Amino acid sequence: HSDVIAGLVATNCETYYQELKLFQKNFGGILGVEDAWLIMRGMKTMGIRMNHAVKNAQKLAEFLQNHPRVKHVYYPGLKDHPNHEVHMGQSKNGGAVLSLELIAFTEKIRIPILAVSLGGVESILSHPATMSHACLSPEERLEQGVVDGLLRLSCGIENIEDLIEDFKQALES
Repeated sequence: HSDVIAGLVATNCETYYQELKLFQKNFGGILGVEDAWLIMRGMKTMGIRMNHAVKNAQKLAEFLQNHPRVKHVYYPGLKDHPNHEVHMGQSKNGGAVLSLELIAFTEKIRIPILAVSLGGVESILSHPATMSHACLSPEERLEQGVVDGLLRLSCGIENIEDLIEDFKQALES
């Protein structure tokens, strides 16, 4: 549901293990009760949400790929993506997140939320140059492929026709 962050670290390296053990001793090594509850709640519907979000991402990537105001779509589910075959050999699908580079874009988009997040039921659009990568210099961003026109979209589970229509009207205005 994009409302909790958790994970684990595993290693077979003794040096890393000792560092992680010290970190765990100082900061704790388990989730809080509320975080654990949020994860349990989200796991119940994660499969159905991800299946729908992935289908939306694929259809939206295909639509955007053919739009004249979209310079480039980065999505491994597209057959012309440079790593499509490798990705699909390791995955079942292209995933729910895509990036796109626009020639121009207006603030007319209505459905996606403008934020830095992913994995929610709602589609979330972010502008890395001014959000997640804003602390980097323009040169550092460029080195990482974060150009000013790059947007990242984490597809949600909205009706795909609504999403496509929203992008269409925003791109054409």
